[in-house]
Amino acid sequence: MPPDAAFGNLADWQAMLDRHQPLFADMTDGSRLGLLAGAAAALPPGRHVAGLREASGAGAAMLAWEARAGRMRAGLGEFAGFEAAGVDLLFVAGDEALAALRASLEGDPLAVMKRMIRRGELLFYVLKARHELQEAGYEDFLDSLGLAFLGACR
Repeated sequence: MPPDAAFGNLADWQAMLDRHQPLFADMTDGSRLGLLAGAAAALPPGRHVAGLREASGAGAAMLAWEARAGRMRAGLGEFAGFEAAGVDLLFVAGDEALAALRASLEGDPLAVMKRMIRRGELLFYVLKARHELQEAGYEDFLDSLGLAFLGACR
């Protein structure tokens, strides 16, 4: 399946990112998030990482959001494993979760993502250290997903 088929219309993702731009305003250029489409999300607990490694050999589709010139931009690519993903945060969605995200693009997909993370329907991997995420400006975005990674004391 080509990457664009998994994620739908890239312009819809870009419009969503533009509407939510204040959440990304503090992110430094090069900050990058990935949304991976794949069956690895449906694996039983404890097998997710192994499933991602297996999926990466097949060039699993990945939607990337990258901060450039003060704007978050959507682009398509392939997931070639954790080390080569080139993202700070990685979200992994099974087919049903990805369909729900696509359906919510005109509304509030970040609220949908938040619910899915809490229910285990959307897997979330942090690939950078906390201080690197803080320096890169991720605080508002992660807070919007209910992932207050900095805690109460700073």
